[in-house]
Amino acid sequence: MTLHLIVSVGTSIISNFQDSYKKKDLKFFHNRENPLPEPKQFYKSYQAQQFQEPKCTGAEEKSIQKVLGKKKYGNPNDCHFHLIVTDTPECRFCASYLGHEVLKGKKVTYYVPDHLGDAKDASFVKKGVPSLLSTVAEILDNVDSEGNKAVIIPTGGYKAIIPYMTISALLYKIPIYYIYQDSEQLLALPAPPLGVDSVGFRSALVLMENIVGGPSDSAVPYLTELSDSYQSLIYPNDRKVYQYTAFGERLRTMFNEQPASPLAVRVAGNTLLSRLGERETDFREITRLGETIWIGDKAPEMADHARYHHINLLAYAELLLLPLIRNNPNLLSNEGLFLLLGMIYLHDCGHSRCLISMGEKGPLPLLPTEIRNFHNLLGYQRMTDPAFSESLERQGLYMNEATLKNIALLSLYHRKKMPLLEGNYKAPDGFTFQAVGEQKIISNSQQVRGDLLLALFRIIDGMDKQIGRAGDAIEISMRAESILADLTHLKHRIDRLTQMMQQISPESKKIADKILSDIFADYQEKEKPSSEEGITSASAPCHGYDNQCPCKSPPCMEKNETTKYQDIKKQLKKANLTNYLPLTWEYLESRVRFMFLALQPSYYYSDLLLTMPRVSHCEKNGKRHITINYLKNEDSQYQAKVEKIWKKIGSWIKANIKDDEPEKSILNAGLDTPEKIVAGIRDEYCSKKYSEVAKILFDNNMTIEFQLNGSPVSCWQKNE
Repeated sequence: MTLHLIVSVGTSIISNFQDSYKKKDLKFFHNRENPLPEPKQFYKSYQAQQFQEPKCTGAEEKSIQKVLGKKKYGNPNDCHFHLIVTDTPECRFCASYLGHEVLKGKKVTYYVPDHLGDAKDASFVKKGVPSLLSTVAEILDNVDSEGNKAVIIPTGGYKAIIPYMTISALLYKIPIYYIYQDSEQLLALPAPPLGVDSVGFRSALVLMENIVGGPSDSAVPYLTELSDSYQSLIYPNDRKVYQYTAFGERLRTMFNEQPASPLAVRVAGNTLLSRLGERETDFREITRLGETIWIGDKAPEMADHARYHHINLLAYAELLLLPLIRNNPNLLSNEGLFLLLGMIYLHDCGHSRCLISMGEKGPLPLLPTEIRNFHNLLGYQRMTDPAFSESLERQGLYMNEATLKNIALLSLYHRKKMPLLEGNYKAPDGFTFQAVGEQKIISNSQQVRGDLLLALFRIIDGMDKQIGRAGDAIEISMRAESILADLTHLKHRIDRLTQMMQQISPESKKIADKILSDIFADYQEKEKPSSEEGITSASAPCHGYDNQCPCKSPPCMEKNETTKYQDIKKQLKKANLTNYLPLTWEYLESRVRFMFLALQPSYYYSDLLLTMPRVSHCEKNGKRHITINYLKNEDSQYQAKVEKIWKKIGSWIKANIKDDEPEKSILNAGLDTPEKIVAGIRDEYCSKKYSEVAKILFDNNMTIEFQLNGSPVSCWQKNE
């Protein structure tokens, strides 16, 4: 592999020679006819060997020697030197001397960018600098196409040239080296994470694309609207047809290669992927479809999982896992980390379904609240459905069947209802799932700890309760406004169905109303944390199974669930009213949808109360102690807006819902507080009803403490 060194050449050789030998009258430098290949005619009368003395050594030569002395660049003889030369007699002479005397026998190419001459000339800026950028871009494009390495040494030349050479290195993401002529210290300049201004470039690209390929006279109306920085990226060729400069083409390519999907951007830069080994390519391929995997989300009124939630989780996974893996490299194998990231990506894909499979009995419809309740099971059914693999293959994505099945199985257990260590879960179709810790999970011929993966995942999943979960504050506020506007339409549908039910089958309506009341009560109960008293610095923090806080809740050995469609069908059959099932279901579904929507602004409000959590790790009591500290969002302007919308919904409910109707209970649903939210997040770890995650992490030498603004969450046991 050839190393390409792109060097901007200055006149330090002359300066050093003049300083050493007091030669002030070097008239030959003003001869513009000096050819680059044979410079000896210019310095033969000045004793060439004098230029070669150490005190005359130029900054470019020093930099080259230092760079080639670095072991990582291999054989210094396998190099190609590209000398960027300013079009002045002095610089031409120095480049010629550097190439023919200092780099004698090496492969050297000289470049004199058009109009890059005297810095006092106006064309230096208008034409010279763009020409310089194009020259460097052409070199680097060729290096890229050949699969070689390159470094830029912007040591010499006008000071105005150095930043543009540096910009080229940044955009091509290659190393930059610099040395001051009076110094021996080579400076390696790290490339900051800069790239194309996608917002500005997107607008300019529309105009540039219309200019390029067309005659110069038709370009005028568009060209004059482009800023100077964008005008420098295009030029008219000899035929007076506009085309991109090499540098402009590079920027255009970079822009077009930028991931369009926010989730793809997060995946591309996720630092955990480098720890996947050979599985890194597999994971990048799996996520190639980005958030489109969730197109058809049947619960769009809630947090937009496709656009926000999964992006956040990939970031939070880094916060939680990077210190853990650094402290204990054997905590997760490549396969374990691969499956954990696979869960983060796909665990919520069940939101795109509204029917639950019942095997040979066919699918059953679900209420909006049940899509949320059963989304883990819906995701499992979707990922194990051959039709899902076929749909991916139509997009050119081929997922290994065993890999997909493992991700589907683990994703099934991300819901707190599912047992991790002991017990069983019986799904509505009658199928029983054992606790994940009792199952043997083999991935790529390696056995992985499903219970540990799920414990870590549930912490990561629970962390995402902050303003970025449902979008920015403006989007959250406008979503709430949209729901308020929809209530009248939904109520009219309920009224029509209610009238039909009262006329056709009042007894069926009573059965549906009873189920509706139970749904309202159950839905609101699920949102309560174990301890609503929340945060208090006076009480002991709760961080699971340690000596100070031995949290332990009794396991539920078997958990059974049925769908509301099954329940209402059973009750109608018992009352000999089966013929009214379709109408009764439509009536129940319309009322639940109304309730589901009307409550959403209260959940949006809760997403505005916290900012992104801060995570810290330390050793404590022989365990890896992790602190997850949430900070209150002090920007209250959008909280106040959602509060107003929530009050308007309450006023609407009072004016339009009768006192004996279940929807009236929406008025009892209060807005959350930061303390209550963080206490609810803690419940994913340990609570009065559930403590498996705390137990698993404790057994793996980890404890977790949840905080709000630095104050710990009080243990749920303090109220016992």
